[in-house]
Amino acid sequence: MIRFSLVLSMCLFYILYAFIPSVPIYLIFNLVAVAVFFAMVPLLERKGRVFTLSLFIAGMIIHFMVGDLGIHLIEGITQNLALLSILILAPLLSVPLRREGFIDTVVLYLNELKSNPRNTFYGISSFMLTLAPILNMGALRIVHGFVESIQFPSKYLSRSYYVGFTPAVIWSPFFASVGIVLFYLDITYLSYVAVGVLFAIMQMAVGIFFFRPGTIVEEAAALEEKKAISLVGFSRKRDIYALIGFVFGLILLLIIMEQATQKSMLLLVSIVCIIVPVGWIIVRNKRKLIKEELSLYKSKILSQKMEICLFLSAGLFGNAISHTPVKQLLEKSMQWSATQSISILFLFIILFVTFMAFLGVHQIIVIPLILTSLNFAQMPDISVVSVAFMCIFTWMLSSAISPLNAMNIIISQCVQRNGVTVAFKWNGLYFLSVTIMAFVYIYMLSWI
Repeated sequence: MIRFSLVLSMCLFYILYAFIPSVPIYLIFNLVAVAVFFAMVPLLERKGRVFTLSLFIAGMIIHFMVGDLGIHLIEGITQNLALLSILILAPLLSVPLRREGFIDTVVLYLNELKSNPRNTFYGISSFMLTLAPILNMGALRIVHGFVESIQFPSKYLSRSYYVGFTPAVIWSPFFASVGIVLFYLDITYLSYVAVGVLFAIMQMAVGIFFFRPGTIVEEAAALEEKKAISLVGFSRKRDIYALIGFVFGLILLLIIMEQATQKSMLLLVSIVCIIVPVGWIIVRNKRKLIKEELSLYKSKILSQKMEICLFLSAGLFGNAISHTPVKQLLEKSMQWSATQSISILFLFIILFVTFMAFLGVHQIIVIPLILTSLNFAQMPDISVVSVAFMCIFTWMLSSAISPLNAMNIIISQCVQRNGVTVAFKWNGLYFLSVTIMAFVYIYMLSWI
């Protein structure tokens, strides 16, 4: 219970400090983050414990070498709190969805379509596409937990997961890829959302075109599908529409809040993750469920121990690295690439981030280094939105194909195959196609 309380306190101090940026709150905020890190580290497996502690200690040593002392030795540990807070609080959004029966309705419908691989593929991809924008990585585990009983072939299951999940990484403000990039580039979500959504639609279309299973021609399967469709009554359609409306309603609410408050989208997402389920409990008078839901939520938080420790230690390490000559070398490489052409810059970002991802260095360390190395005054022909898209796309691509990244790990575990097989053998054509499309897309953005 102490660990759970510390984690929630850390998120609340993040929100409080955003509205009341005082020195005392800042000090407490950082100390609570350190306490959370050391409280969660013992729960990690040996490799995770060694890796995160190494990042933490290396960050402190680098800070000490550049002359920092005292509280400044842990400067940066809260650097990724904006994102980590979303990761921690987002599961709360699933409470009204589960309790209202929306998710069960979709799962029941998918189960009725299991005799038709094509419609099952469409159904799972659409289900993932609907939940991923608000539940982040949790959507992968939640959807798989509901659909694994359908016994869909592993290859098509991995494809439906990738096709449904990866587009959300491009546009949803609930993802680190979008939130961190927009935060560092200091641009609003509204200025980027159209660019992200348009590419996400194109990406989804490519996935469906390449990976849809063959048409079922057996008479029995056709009859079963017809029977399933006939069972879709008014109440079931209502639940499906309500689920879709819930997602788009949240996005609309966030855009309105951003324009009204001029606050960071990452901060607003964290606030919405709290007020929506609390509002649902009050409106629906479900106070009796609070104790049960808190127990379930506690177990979810503790299961995210690796992500919590990684984001805290990576923030400290990344902040420390920004004070070293490595940052200067990266700046020179970025500026050289930008002076060549936009495609050379994009290629450099993809190769560098993906290479680091295959070494196990998370994008949350690498992407901020890239963004803070850019000097837009020296690259007038490249827009800020184009750079945002390049970094967000690269984050998605490297996360999907690196066997050491969470997305690839979770999907490969779900389908019980190794990460290389899942990413390259089964889905390599998809990622190659969307990468080529991304290069064409950045030129389209430069022409607009």
